[in-house]
Amino acid sequence: MAHETKRHGDIALPPFPTLRGKVAIVTGGSRGIGKGIALELAARGANVLITYASANVQAEEVAREIRALGVDCVAVAAAGSDRAAPKAIVEAAVENWGVIDIVVNNAAAGGEFGLLETTDVQFENQIAVNIRFPLFLIKEAVSRFGRAPRIVNISSIYARSGHAGCLVYSACKGAIESATRSLARELGQRYNATVNCVNPGPVNTDLWAKAIATPEAYEAWKVAIKDTPAAPRVAEVDDVAQIVAFLCEERSRWTTGSVVNANGGMLFV
Repeated sequence: MAHETKRHGDIALPPFPTLRGKVAIVTGGSRGIGKGIALELAARGANVLITYASANVQAEEVAREIRALGVDCVAVAAAGSDRAAPKAIVEAAVENWGVIDIVVNNAAAGGEFGLLETTDVQFENQIAVNIRFPLFLIKEAVSRFGRAPRIVNISSIYARSGHAGCLVYSACKGAIESATRSLARELGQRYNATVNCVNPGPVNTDLWAKAIATPEAYEAWKVAIKDTPAAPRVAEVDDVAQIVAFLCEERSRWTTGSVVNANGGMLFV
């Protein structure tokens, strides 16, 4: 009998639990892309730890949605700028499940400021959240990896296109793409690990709504959206979550060190 894809709300359930029994960490999982990724991994059978900086109410709601899928979830308050956060996250995952199979580094700090407006505080916060946090989370998780760990770092179209007014953020996303390639070589054979990066463009989230809140802001994106090869629209969260989830599965075992286009072709990577 052919398998049929079922749906849980807006989440398409795969025909079989491809991540059954796996343990995943998704940073920034209380909303937006992170929430979508966490729900998709859970729909495929993974137990999920999500982190959040301050949105505890939203995080607990996501945790309830995940548990409703028949798996376990823990929400951990962990600001990316906190040097103690990586260790606390890993300890929470190990305390609950004993092992870590998947790390999705989604949490990020943005901000519209160019070179002349950049302060030391802004610079250091972006570096801390966008580079130090994901790398040190992986470092802490290594000793608790399962037999075939999967690491997925979330980049941005800005890493390759550049963007006036997002100098440090763009540089950080370029750095995480470069670090992904280095980590794939360093961790690959030693831990039977794959390390990949996903490069989204604009995604229909609350942050995107704020970004185009003015007619001028929307006009700046209008042509690029209209000319996007896959479709004349921005991504939905599920467009990105499906790609990330595949990279967390055994079926993606021969893909590592890659930056995967998740921007509908708005920028080829």
